[in-house]
Amino acid sequence: MWSCFRLPKDRVEEEEERHFLENGGLLLEEMIKSFDGRPNPIRSFSQKELQRATNNYHQDGFLHQQHWSYKLYKGNYEDRPIWVKMFPANALWGYITELYINEVAVASQMSNHKNVLKLLGCCLETQVPTLVYEFAANGCLSDHIYENELSPSYLSWESRLRIATEIGDAVAYLHNGTSKPFIHRAIKPQNILLDQHNVAKLFEFGESISIPLGETHVVANVVWTYGFIDPESFYTGRYTEKSDVYSFGVVLLEILTGKMVDDIVEEVGVTNGHYLLPGDNEEAIRVYLKANFVKGNTEQLMACAELAIRCVKVNQEERPLMREAAKELRRFQQY
Repeated sequence: MWSCFRLPKDRVEEEEERHFLENGGLLLEEMIKSFDGRPNPIRSFSQKELQRATNNYHQDGFLHQQHWSYKLYKGNYEDRPIWVKMFPANALWGYITELYINEVAVASQMSNHKNVLKLLGCCLETQVPTLVYEFAANGCLSDHIYENELSPSYLSWESRLRIATEIGDAVAYLHNGTSKPFIHRAIKPQNILLDQHNVAKLFEFGESISIPLGETHVVANVVWTYGFIDPESFYTGRYTEKSDVYSFGVVLLEILTGKMVDDIVEEVGVTNGHYLLPGDNEEAIRVYLKANFVKGNTEQLMACAELAIRCVKVNQEERPLMREAAKELRRFQQY
């Protein structure tokens, strides 16, 4: 009889429950589609838990903002530091929700690789799911490799080569580590994180897409990553594993020189405005790289330069597979 006197749910609680059910259904659907319903388990956080962990998203814990799409906050949960990736509600929330449901599905499968940022869990009670990751204390690779950022954190060549090898291994795992190959589609220094020991962690799987079984490519909307996008993907929307190889090659050029890709293409003049286009100018790139290498083992630098040039070949067939590139980088470390 007491049920007729039950107080109505708080409106906030009703909203949280509605988002939880909607997002949970979308996530389950994506898991089944992407991984045949065999996902790795992740923790479900409540909105209140994450508010407490971040001191209600206090500005003191603010770490990073990615344009309009998300903010990263440092939090503390059960005496361990975490990263909380929060998405603001806006007019594009439907698209963003789809993007980050995809990120949860893919990242949860890749998190067992030591060079992928581990997804600890998510909160489905917010309009756009809030994601919880392991903490990467040293931030983005882009904060440490460019020559205009000279500081005690400016990475040595030995660290750069190791990081390049680690990212090569992570991307190769993305391509070959599950029943379906996945393409990252947004490989760039801003999406490579470093832990307290400068171990590389691949991040940002929202735009990742799988290649259907039995196929060699997938056609999808173009993901705009200026300077890092494969020419064929840019013009046709056709993505293969070699699309990621191209992006990785551009990252390798930045690691080798400490320069941003737009500075490289401006100084060498091998671009059409959207992407690096070596073409018949490979020798000009070699000369430029040799003159702009960071300090380090010359034999390793030259070998990595040749690998980078092969990775950014316009013709995809001339590029190595990612697992081949990663194997070469491990070999270079022995020089």
